[in-house]
Amino acid sequence: MSDPMVSVVVPVYNGAAYLTECLDSVLGQSYDAWSCTIVDNASTDATPEIASVYAARDPRIVHSRFDAHVEATENHNRAFAAVAPEAEFCKVLQADDWLYPDCLRRMVEAAQASPEIGVVSAYQLWGAQVHLGGLPYTDEVVPGRTVLRETLLGHYNVTGGPTANMLRARFVRERQPFYQDGFRHDDSEAMLWMHTRSDLAFVHQVLTFARRQEISRMTLSRRLRSQKPEEIVFLLRYGRLVLAEDEFRRALRSRLQNYVRWHVLQVARVSRLRDPQFFEFHSAKLEQFRAEGGGDRDVAAAVAAVRALLLRGAPARRLRAWN
Repeated sequence: MSDPMVSVVVPVYNGAAYLTECLDSVLGQSYDAWSCTIVDNASTDATPEIASVYAARDPRIVHSRFDAHVEATENHNRAFAAVAPEAEFCKVLQADDWLYPDCLRRMVEAAQASPEIGVVSAYQLWGAQVHLGGLPYTDEVVPGRTVLRETLLGHYNVTGGPTANMLRARFVRERQPFYQDGFRHDDSEAMLWMHTRSDLAFVHQVLTFARRQEISRMTLSRRLRSQKPEEIVFLLRYGRLVLAEDEFRRALRSRLQNYVRWHVLQVARVSRLRDPQFFEFHSAKLEQFRAEGGGDRDVAAAVAAVRALLLRGAPARRLRAWN
C-alpha cells in the first residue's frame, strides 16, 4: 500500500529572505509522498526566481504565480484551493517558517490512528521558545469537542498558526473558502471549525519552526489588540456547542466586561482613538458581536458601551450595569 499523499502549500509574498530555507526543509523530509505548491502573491523581490529554481530541481514542486496581489487571507485561500486532488492531507507552510526532517512522517503516522482525525499538531519552536503545550504527554488523540471546549475557555492553545498543523484534506475541500473573511485571526477560527468536525492528534515532539518578525501581520494585530474581541466572536459562534448554558454565560460576560474596561483605558490615548485602523477594526468587531449574538442582552450592552467609548462618549452609567 502506498503512503498517503501530503500536499504542502506555501503562500508567499516577497519571501526571498527565507524561502530557500523553507523549501530546503521540504526537500529534506524523511517522508517522500508529498507535493509542494508555492503560491506566489505577485512578489516583487527574488521570490519568483527562487521558486522557479526549486520547481526545476524537483518535479514535485510547482510554482503557481499570481499577477494580482491580494490580502493574506485570500492568498491563503488560493493555497488551499491548490491542494492536490489526490492528496489525503494538506500541510500549510508559511514561507518564513520551516519543517524539521521528520515532520511529515510523524504527522501522517499520528493521523492514521483514526479516519476521524482532521487536525494533527505538535510542539513548535517559535523563535527561541517552544510553545503549543497544555496537553498531558499521554494524550495523543483528543476528541475535537474537547479541544474546542478547552480552547474557548482559554485553558490551552495546541494548534497555533498554520505551519504548526497538518489537516485532512477532505475537510479543507468541504469548506470553501477555508479561511473566512472578517477575521484577523482567520486561521484560529478555521481550527475551531475543524474541531467541530473532527478529532485532534498531537505529536509530543517539536516538528516545526515559526519565525518571529517585528514587521508582520502579527505586529498590527497586537497593536489593535485584535485577539480579544475575536475570541468573543469565536465564543458566540461555537461556545454553545460544547459549554453548558451557565458556563457559556459566565465566560461571555467575563470577556465582554474585560473588553469594555480595556476600551475605557483607551479613552485617554487620543492618538489611538484617532487611528483609523483602530476605529475601523473595533467598529467592525461590534457588528460581528451583533450578528453572532442574535439579540443577546449582554452583547447589546457591551456594543453600546464600546460604541460610546469609540466616539469618546461618557461610559460610566453603562459600566455600572455590569456590576
